[in-house]
Amino acid sequence: MKSKSEIMDTICQLEHHIADDFESQDLEFKQWNDRCMEENVMKMIRYAVCMANGGGGSVVFGVADRIQGIDNVLKGVPFDVDIYELQKRIHENTVPHLTPSFDEIFYKNDSIRLLVMHVIPEYPSYMMPNGTATIRRGKECLPYNLFKDDQ
Repeated sequence: MKSKSEIMDTICQLEHHIADDFESQDLEFKQWNDRCMEENVMKMIRYAVCMANGGGGSVVFGVADRIQGIDNVLKGVPFDVDIYELQKRIHENTVPHLTPSFDEIFYKNDSIRLLVMHVIPEYPSYMMPNGTATIRRGKECLPYNLFKDDQ
């Protein structure tokens, strides 16, 4: 899992790199969908499960992928998105229950807000209520059952 200062340092490098250049086993960048809050919540749940099964990590929401330049990359997350509501929804939709922590990072005179979801697993495997699970391998979330034998 990355610290807030490590993530901030990485974000500064997006002037000349794309976010994908820095994604790894314990770090992912995702753009926020301003049109559909439920899609964002489901994405958070999927990544919480994936990261937890992969040993933990951080997902930065509000960063565009495959684009260079800070002014173009930092899309942000709306200020009215409630972190406690996100934690509650993730907790309710993971088995066993998982409650990530969140950091906020502000840019451009506090006009852009990024959310960093930190996932620290406590149990050996997590899934969504429908029984699906993924695991982080490198830069990808892969179906969990592909790796059951080596867990």
